[in-house]
Amino acid sequence: MRRFAFVAALTVGSVLGLPLSGLLLPAAQADETVVVHGTSFPSSSTYLTYFGCADLFHADTRGPLVRVTRDAAAPLGSRAAGLEVPGAGTAVGSVSLVGSVADATSSLSVRAASGSSGVAYVWYVAPGLRPGEVWSGRADLTTGVDGWQQIDAAAASYTWTRVEAATGAVREQAGAATMAGFAADHGDGPGYLLSGLGCDGRGFGLDAVRVGVPGAVTTYDLEGWSVSTSISASSQKVTRGGDVTLGATSVDAAAATMGAALVLEARPEGASDFTPVTGPVLAGPDGRVTATVKPEVTTDYRWFFAERAYADAHWSATTRVVVEEPTGR
Repeated sequence: MRRFAFVAALTVGSVLGLPLSGLLLPAAQADETVVVHGTSFPSSSTYLTYFGCADLFHADTRGPLVRVTRDAAAPLGSRAAGLEVPGAGTAVGSVSLVGSVADATSSLSVRAASGSSGVAYVWYVAPGLRPGEVWSGRADLTTGVDGWQQIDAAAASYTWTRVEAATGAVREQAGAATMAGFAADHGDGPGYLLSGLGCDGRGFGLDAVRVGVPGAVTTYDLEGWSVSTSISASSQKVTRGGDVTLGATSVDAAAATMGAALVLEARPEGASDFTPVTGPVLAGPDGRVTATVKPEVTTDYRWFFAERAYADAHWSATTRVVVEEPTGR
């Protein structure tokens, strides 16, 4: 079974190559809530990534793992992302592109059983900067141990520097201020906001990622992977008592095989409901599930994918096997 069925490794975002000139900003829109299946954020303007705590560009190359979990207390929906970091010194969280640093909303809802420490960064361009220069801000983040809490990265106090984007060379130390306070003194502009936890090596839960500007704030609800299940039959017609092999494969939205156990259900001709005809059938090395049946009458079959921490319950399509009398009768 593919471990990706319920645990996925996050790949590092292209933080080193964030374009800070000619930014393609998200289109203005109304406030909205968007359901994210697993880690598949629908827009490149916001996604999950990992980054260094002391230095944005130096994180543990092993990267974190994300596990979708059921959580009745989650701020939104019934699931959240459980993030596991490989060790201290690396944060995992969101990176977002916004059109205005001064007015930006940037927050995460988190839960850490033992508390957790993190970091937030801002890189943005403003009037008066030389070509290739950016304002860079860094702030420490913390969370307590009392269930779900919202971390407001936009309200944190950042230490600001003016840097060369290509090399990271510091050209000016500009003191400490919130994003809005700094933009009021040094000019506003578009940029990237990064915030996350895990700097102490402790795992945490994540949900309700909020980002945007007034009137266009998007809240991302982290839910289970979107999974579908196929069905196939070795034959659509069979002599009464003959063998038919039913197969199935469950895949996510990217067509990755989940390797999930499935239950075969049947509805013989004349019956009103489907009933199970197998227990959970384990997938083979290729992620495919099969079961052989001997129908006595024409029968409809379908596969059932039970609810899991990482995905909702669902059924495959239905396939009919027509049963014919043996020749000569």
